[in-house]
Amino acid sequence: MIRRWIPQGMRDLFNLWTGHAIRYRGVYQDWESATRAAGGYAEEALLARLEAAALAVKRGEAAWDQDGVVYDRIPAEFPLLSCLARIALARDGQLSVLDYGGAFGSTYRQCRAHLPEMSQMRWCIVEQPRLVASGRQNFQTADLVFEESLDRSLQHGIPDVAIFSSVLQYMKDPYGLLRRLAGVPIEYLVVDRNPCSLTKELITVQVVPRSLYAASYPSWLFDAGKFASTLGEHYELLFEWEGKDPPIRGPGIGARFVGSFWRRRGST
Repeated sequence: MIRRWIPQGMRDLFNLWTGHAIRYRGVYQDWESATRAAGGYAEEALLARLEAAALAVKRGEAAWDQDGVVYDRIPAEFPLLSCLARIALARDGQLSVLDYGGAFGSTYRQCRAHLPEMSQMRWCIVEQPRLVASGRQNFQTADLVFEESLDRSLQHGIPDVAIFSSVLQYMKDPYGLLRRLAGVPIEYLVVDRNPCSLTKELITVQVVPRSLYAASYPSWLFDAGKFASTLGEHYELLFEWEGKDPPIRGPGIGARFVGSFWRRRGST
């Protein structure tokens, strides 16, 4: 009832004041200085939390998980679903996906649940080694595989689409990855939950509340024009949407989350 009657902006402020919302602090000259200012995180504890949530879904104790939190229903992310459905429609209902930073496959399970008519959905997740090891042991199937690098993922073939959902901002050199990706003939890209600065591009520190897990780490807030021009060298923008994450607010910083769908130039 509270959610129905209180506007989202007021709920965001309440969560921030009570320490239940992600917050951002500081503007840093480079990635190294932001890394020094961040407290980091207990990697094993975080991975254990992600693994436990995904295993709860596997056992049928929850419907879906994301970022170590379990849910009793699987939400429909319509912009992402429409991107994948558009691609599959041109491929007789078959789809091959590269999910960069896809954890234990929550986005795969979400899309598989809401696109049941798709005849085949092959999904490759690129993640850090510790997570890949657990993913292979506990979650890998004929259609869901885990690899430690972009190069190793391509051993499964060139995917139809690469998904980057809330991942590029946490990389030291995101533009380097995008330029490298341009050399791989992937026809479509989906970039979702991508923070775009309301002023200039900057590096800040994201602080995660203890109600989720105790952590702080560097994060880019991208210049939307620079980001689009980098991708635009090889891809054309088909459409974009407002991300589901609340806007970023902090002293001297502000950003909104954006999703976008791209097609390689020259594709038919």
